[in-house]
Amino acid sequence: MGWFIAQSLAFIIIAALIGLAIGIWIGWLVWGRRAKGKHAAEKAEAAARTAAVAAPASDAEAESAAGSEADADAEAAEPAPALAVASTGTAAEAGVETPEAEPAAGSGTVLPVADGAAGSDDEPATDGAGTDEAEVEAAGSDVVAEAEAVARKAAEAEAAAQAAVVAPADEAADSPAEEAAAAPEPDDLQRIEGIGPKIASALVAAGYPTYASIAASNEEELRAAVAGQGIKFAPAAASWADQAQYLVDSDTKGLDEYQDYLVGGQERRAKFSEKVDYADVDEIADADEKAAAIAQDEAEAAAVAAAEPEPEPEPQPEPQDLQRIEGIGPKIEAALKTAGYTTYAKVAGASEAELREALTTAGIKFAPAATSWADQAQYLVDGDEDGLREYQDYLVGGQERRAKFSENVDYADVDEIADADAKAEAIAEDEAEAAAATAEVTEPEPEPEPEAEPQDLQRIEGIGPKIEAALKAAGYTTYAKVAAASEAELREATATGGIKFAPAAANWANQAQYLADGDEDGLQEFQDYLVGGQDRAAKFKKDVDYTDVDEIVDADAKAEAIAEDEAEAAAVGDDTGSDTESDTESAGSGAKA
Repeated sequence: MGWFIAQSLAFIIIAALIGLAIGIWIGWLVWGRRAKGKHAAEKAEAAARTAAVAAPASDAEAESAAGSEADADAEAAEPAPALAVASTGTAAEAGVETPEAEPAAGSGTVLPVADGAAGSDDEPATDGAGTDEAEVEAAGSDVVAEAEAVARKAAEAEAAAQAAVVAPADEAADSPAEEAAAAPEPDDLQRIEGIGPKIASALVAAGYPTYASIAASNEEELRAAVAGQGIKFAPAAASWADQAQYLVDSDTKGLDEYQDYLVGGQERRAKFSEKVDYADVDEIADADEKAAAIAQDEAEAAAVAAAEPEPEPEPQPEPQDLQRIEGIGPKIEAALKTAGYTTYAKVAGASEAELREALTTAGIKFAPAATSWADQAQYLVDGDEDGLREYQDYLVGGQERRAKFSENVDYADVDEIADADAKAEAIAEDEAEAAAATAEVTEPEPEPEPEAEPQDLQRIEGIGPKIEAALKAAGYTTYAKVAAASEAELREATATGGIKFAPAAANWANQAQYLADGDEDGLQEFQDYLVGGQDRAAKFKKDVDYTDVDEIVDADAKAEAIAEDEAEAAAVGDDTGSDTESDTESAGSGAKA
C-alpha cells in the first residue's frame, strides 16, 4: 500500500513538474511573440513618421494611413498573449502579468474562451480551467500572423519612404496615378462651340485634352477621335480647330466674333470675314428672327467683300519685235504671239517642239530655222547685241552650218552675198577658219609614260633564263610587276611560254618585293631560308640566321644544316611565345597592297 501511495505521489509530482515546464515554455513563447509584435509596430510607426517627413505632400496622407493601419494591427495583436497565458493556468503560475485589454475591432484575432465560462459581451473570459493546448497554440499562431502582417506593412512603408527620398524629381512616373499627375491638365473644351460634356470627355479620352492638341488636328482626325468613343454625330467638328487656335492665341475677342459668325458651331454659307460685326444668332429663339439676323449678317459680309478692290493682275510685258530673230518673218511672228510667245524671254524659254507646235496651230508647217530661235532670243534677253550679230553671221538663212559655232571665229555674213559661188566660197572660208580655231583650242593628248627598263629577274631564286624570257614575254619585266602578281598569274605566264614545271613560283612575288623595296639584306636572309626556291617545313622567321643550304653539296651535310636551322627557328618561336610572322606572308601582303 505504501508503495502504491509513493508511486502515485511520484507520478503526481512528475506530472505537475511537466505541466509547470510546459506552462513556462508556452508563456515564454507567447511573451516573445508579443514582444516581437510590439517591436514591429514601433518600427512601422517610425517608418510612417519618416515617410511623412521625406515623401512629397501628395503621398503624406497615404503614408500616414499606412502607419495608422500598422498601429491598429499592433494594438489588435496585444491582448492575445495575456489570454494565451491565462489559458494555461493562473497568471501567478505562468509568471506573467495579465493586464486587462480589449481586442481591437476587426483585428481578426480569435480569442479562446473556456468551456462553461460566463463571459460578458464587453470582456473576454479569462478562466483557463477548460482550455487545452490546441487552443493555446491557435492563439499563439494568431499572434504570430498578426505580427508578421504588421512587419510586412512596416517594411513596405519604409521602402516607399526610401524610394520617395532617393528617386530624382524629374524621374518618369511609374504608377498610373503618377502618370495621371504628370499628364497636362485638360483645358475647358466646352469653351469651343459645338463641344458639350460628352464630346469633351470623348476628346480627352482620345488624347485631345488641350486647345493646342485640337488646333493642331484636322477635321477628319477629330471626327475619328469622337467616333472611336461612340459619338457618331458631331456636325460642328469642322470649326473646332479654328476655335481652338483662337484659344491657344488667347484671342478672346477674335473667338467671340468667330463664334457669333457660327450657327450651332457650324459655318454659314458665306465665308467668315473679320471686318463684319456678326449678330450672335444662337441667342435668338424665334426662327424667323434668326433667319433675318443671318440674312443681315450675310448681306453685310457681301457688302464688305464688294467694297474691297480685287487685286490687280500683274501687267503683261509689252510685245517685242520677234522679227529681229533670223528666220522669223511677219507671219511666223503673228503665229507665235497668238500662241503667247510675245517676248524674247518667252521664246528663249521654249523648246523647239513647243515653238513648232505654235506654228502648226496657226497653219504654218515649214519653219527650217526654228532650231536656232531660242538661242537667238537668249542673246536678246541678255542684251548681247555683239554676240547676236556674230551668231547670226554664222547662221545661213537662220539655220546652223555643218561645222559647229565657235565664238573665236569672225564669220562672214554670207546671207548678204547674192552670188551662189561667192556665198559657197565664204562659207568654206569660215568653216576652215572654225576648224583651225578648234584645232588650236584642242589640248594635245598626254604622252604615255615611258615603259620601265626590264630588270634582271634571275636574281629571284627559282627563275632561270627560260622562265625569265617567258615572264618578260607575258609583260612581267620588272620586280614591281612580279611582286604585284599572284602565283596563279605567274604560273599562267610560264605555261604560255611552254614551261609547265616551276616549283618555286610560290615565292617569286615575295622575293621580287624585297628587290622592289631595295632590301638586299632581307632578300639574302629569305633566300638562305629557301631550299631550291621553295619553303621549308618550318615557317620563315626574321630572327633566325639561316644557313644557305643551297651552297652545300653533300646531302647529309645539307640535311644536318636544315635540321639545325629549323631547331633554331623552333627555339626562337618558343622564346617569343608564338610564331613570328613570316617574311613570306608579310612580303605577300605587301605585294597585294
